[in-house]
Amino acid sequence: MEIDTHVNQIVQNIISEITEKVNAQVAGIITQKIDEVIDTMDYSSLLSTKLTQQLDARLSQLSIDKNSIEALLGSRVEILVQSLSADVSKQVQNKINNTVSGFLTHEGFTTMVQSNIVSALQNQELQLPQGTIPASALQTTGLVISGDNVKNGIITGFGSTGIDDKATTCQLTIMDDITVVENNLLTKDLTVKGTATIEGDLNVTGTVPETSAFFVNLVMAATNNVRTSLDQVLFSSYADMVTNEIKNNGLDLNKITLDGNEVLSGNSLGSYVINSNLQKLGTLQELQVSGETLLGQTLYVGNKRVGINTVEPDGALNVWDQEVELRFSKQTNNTGILETPRSQTLILSSNGKNNAVLNPDGSITVKKINLDGVSFASNPTPPIDNQPQGAIVFNSNPSLGGPLGWVSLGDAKWANFGIID
Repeated sequence: MEIDTHVNQIVQNIISEITEKVNAQVAGIITQKIDEVIDTMDYSSLLSTKLTQQLDARLSQLSIDKNSIEALLGSRVEILVQSLSADVSKQVQNKINNTVSGFLTHEGFTTMVQSNIVSALQNQELQLPQGTIPASALQTTGLVISGDNVKNGIITGFGSTGIDDKATTCQLTIMDDITVVENNLLTKDLTVKGTATIEGDLNVTGTVPETSAFFVNLVMAATNNVRTSLDQVLFSSYADMVTNEIKNNGLDLNKITLDGNEVLSGNSLGSYVINSNLQKLGTLQELQVSGETLLGQTLYVGNKRVGINTVEPDGALNVWDQEVELRFSKQTNNTGILETPRSQTLILSSNGKNNAVLNPDGSITVKKINLDGVSFASNPTPPIDNQPQGAIVFNSNPSLGGPLGWVSLGDAKWANFGIID
């Protein structure tokens, strides 16, 4: 077969390359070992021993003839030299064989050969004729083919993580401007961004959200069609029926709008309501007024002024009680004033007592003053009651030679002070 011939040629080339590399390395090692063996051999001693033995043996058999001896000696020496060379070569060959055998059996040699084989195979690019490798000879375990390398043709029995093709004929055609589905399309959800054209009946087994634009437009269109199709008599009859229903049972609405503006929503008035003539209100939790306000014909608020029983306050707060007026206002910078702007008496009272009386003439009447714990009072006669030590009572009926007043020494004891002279 052609594939066998081609493979044999490839294998022969690889073996030749490996053999050449191994021979080169082995030859270098053998040469090195031969040099080491020859260097260790003592040729002089070996030749001398051999020559002496041979000469002694031969000389003992010959008559003493100088010329004959010399001639015979030269002949024997040549023979001995040849014999010696043969012995030396044999010993060298044995040494070389032993050395090479030891080297070949060493595990380092096997590693070297394997390394050369791997190197030769890695650098060898195999060129096989097209269609010469049978599919059964391929090792498919772990084989990965990129989708970029799959082109043309039809894939049968196709499947992937997201696709399961069980069709027996073409059911989906994808083109640049359109995708054609040859049979019924079943999907969980469908989103169309654009116009959907349906050539046939539209069957909706689910519901349509009432807040969707489709539902609202559909209801409005149906309502308008019904409204325009009703004649005036039918509309008047329907209006009378609605009016009677409202009269008898009332009107229950959650929200009322006017010209699209919210008038009433639940229990709250809309912000569109700005004018009202309400006669009665319940308890208000909050109230904000931007203009003048009059409550119960008594309290007036406006222009940063507050008036009680007056709508013309001229101070921050004006209080009228019949003919008497009190005014709280600013007199000068950082100075406030509480006054009766008319000729009226003003009393400062506590616990039903007139503690201080402000008179129209500018005077002030005080029955008793307490100044930092020391009380001041007046009396026409010397006091005899028990008052705190240091209390002072002025003499309200003074006379010449009499005291200006009295000072308490405690325990109802009093002493005169300030003799009038």
